[in-house]
Amino acid sequence: MALPEGFVFSQSSMQDYHDCPRRFQLRYLERRRWPAPKTSDALEFERRMNLGYAFHRLMTRFHSGIPAKTLEATLGSDKVLQRWWDNYRQSPPLNLPHEVVCPEIALSTRLLNYRLEARFDLLSGQRGRGWAILDWKTGRHRGPRNWWAQRLQTHVYPFVLVRAGATLNGGEPIIASQVQMLYWFAHFPMQHEVFQYDEQACRSDERMLERMVMEIERRPEGEFLKTTDQRRCRYCIYRSLCWADVRAGLSTDIVDDGDFEFWQEEMDLEQIAAIPY
Repeated sequence: MALPEGFVFSQSSMQDYHDCPRRFQLRYLERRRWPAPKTSDALEFERRMNLGYAFHRLMTRFHSGIPAKTLEATLGSDKVLQRWWDNYRQSPPLNLPHEVVCPEIALSTRLLNYRLEARFDLLSGQRGRGWAILDWKTGRHRGPRNWWAQRLQTHVYPFVLVRAGATLNGGEPIIASQVQMLYWFAHFPMQHEVFQYDEQACRSDERMLERMVMEIERRPEGEFLKTTDQRRCRYCIYRSLCWADVRAGLSTDIVDDGDFEFWQEEMDLEQIAAIPY
């Protein structure tokens, strides 16, 4: 099935394809609207997503140089947001390179005949030395390390930085072994998850991602099959098109809140100040 002209891949779209080819088809190729709520507790889900957005905005403003005291005055009375802020202030990621600090920045690179883009919560680097990719997670469940190791974000983000980050590095290519991916968990502030990148991983990721793209290009329209793992369907907005008996899950059981953050649902790339490949 032909991909739309100018199609842009992201970690979200590739994760969708990996989890369920049918979901990828419905969302990105057919662009179906949402026939089902994401969770069974819609109001709680909305509250949690708004909190997640507020925290990401808070981190963006903080790493853009706005003083902590100024930001604290804007927190209001929400105890959860206050706790997350206190957790970050008391247990931030340590020893990060800080010559270049870029919150909420998008990079894109070529992947076969398409673009692959990544929007980073925070890039922190020192030209010619080290680069850290930080991603804030506000879900109540941390998940095991091997689960995060398999997430497409853990592979796409370092790959895109290595391939497209020269503009941030004084025009010099970023060396893969100088990149690390770090997840910071608002509910578990002292339990960061760090993945060190290297050249072998970069080559492996390139082959994997290209394989996925070619597989999508060559797959006939009727062969985007739905997953047989119905646990993945509990938070899928298309589950009612595939199953009659799969009930929506609870927002409190979500592990990777990044799958549901509304600013990742339908990125308007024209509104992102992306650095071109």
